[in-house]
Amino acid sequence: MFKKINALFILIFSAFILDSCWIYPDYKDYKIIDGIYYFEDYETMKSVIIPMINQSFSAWHWNDDEFDTKYDKYFGNIEPNSDDQVFFTESSYNYSVRTKSTSSLGKPMEKGSDGTLSAKSISGEYYWITTSYGAVIFYQN
Repeated sequence: MFKKINALFILIFSAFILDSCWIYPDYKDYKIIDGIYYFEDYETMKSVIIPMINQSFSAWHWNDDEFDTKYDKYFGNIEPNSDDQVFFTESSYNYSVRTKSTSSLGKPMEKGSDGTLSAKSISGEYYWITTSYGAVIFYQN
């Protein structure tokens, strides 16, 4: 009886541990230019960026589904990087990710209620994802 309870406990514990882990899927090629990450597809971008986000913001522990939820929820919370959008038209890439270390190459801008753009005030690390149709930024202040 004791062996059955231990086996059941181990099985349940293992299932819980495996469910909460981010398993790195295979991903396609991507390019890093001046510290800016460029991706052709969304899945590859997630495969590379989720571990980076989890390392920067250790309290978040995002998995694939959590990233999708947050991406959809916050998409449009920042203006896209115009340089990256031009790069997309000249290449096969569709997503870019900028971080605080690449902030000298364009600052995240947010649109005010009056339509004017101003620099987003972020004191720590961030992940600014730009696509040809919009952008999202993840950060903690």
